Amino acid sequence: MGNIIIFYDSRFPIDGQRPNRSFFESFSNEIIVADALSLEEVLANSEVDCFINMHGPYFPKSAWDAIYRHMESGKGFVHIGGIPFRILCYMTNGNWERERVQTAYHQQLNIHEALHVKSEPIASLQHNKDIPVFSGKEDLFPIEDTCNFVLHVTKSSAIESEMGSVGPMDARIYPLLKGVSKSGREVAAPSVLIENTKGKFTGGRWLFINQKVNEQFWTEKGAKAIEELALFATNGVTEMWLKTNYATYDEGERPKVTYQLQSFKNVVTEWTLTFTVTKNKETIFSKTEAVNASQQLNALSFVLPIDIMPGLYELTCHAASSTGETRILHQGFWGILLKEAAASPTMQQNLE
Repeated sequence: MGNIIIFYDSRFPIDGQRPNRSFFESFSNEIIVADALSLEEVLANSEVDCFINMHGPYFPKSAWDAIYRHMESGKGFVHIGGIPFRILCYMTNGNWERERVQTAYHQQLNIHEALHVKSEPIASLQHNKDIPVFSGKEDLFPIEDTCNFVLHVTKSSAIESEMGSVGPMDARIYPLLKGVSKSGREVAAPSVLIENTKGKFTGGRWLFINQKVNEQFWTEKGAKAIEELALFATNGVTEMWLKTNYATYDEGERPKVTYQLQSFKNVVTEWTLTFTVTKNKETIFSKTEAVNASQQLNALSFVLPIDIMPGLYELTCHAASSTGETRILHQGFWGILLKEAAASPTMQQNLE
């Protein structure tokens, strides 16, 4: 699992209910619990693979440089409770005092702002089926207010003579736990994942639970969930792409499928890939392959043994790693009749 540090201090500020002492007895021996005074020293250890913050927006001012260096090294991070790195605390006369709310610290992590999201429209919580790290964990969380990140992950300019940040995106954000209304609309994301693929924090996988937790979470099941989330964050970023060589095919043609992956960690991980093609909700092709993810870009390509007919085809790749991680990727393409293409004004315009 690697070296995992949990920041928790019974004397340090926290919003909502605190865990009791028995909660920490559920963790494996590999996990170290650090208090506010020792956090800076513990995080200075370059062997730390994942840092877990259980105090929501509160953090010791003296530890910020160590926290930032950990994030900058591309390591894992798990945040629990409220907006991250929002309120600094400092020790005075034996007590922890809070400074005013600030945005300067999380802005250094490309989180420009965090906007309040009310819980009223949320009827239930659902995990993201494409990144199912919260599968079976929804009952650990009450329905609470959360926040919306405003990210600033483009810092370089591709056209230096022009204004604005129009360069590459340094990170991607995904919802992991979604708040769903009675009508089935997704209205909030109490937990999100930021994967850093470029820039200062390259390789870092950051998982945020941006809401208060209560006694539902401070249980043995909750402790197991924290370990699983920490392992997920420790695995780091693996970029994946699923694509076909074209978006449309003439009747009788055969598409070429390409799957690419690249890891940012200096380890080799085996992934088992199951490709499925459906048309009108019927499976017409399935194939399983094994590939390795490393720091070198790896690609797997094959031609579908299907003579394309008119209609929409859906392509799915279920990817499972040797470390227990699961990702599901989706793609689609169309089969068209030549006479339909000829009749289309858009097609005619393109041909001209």
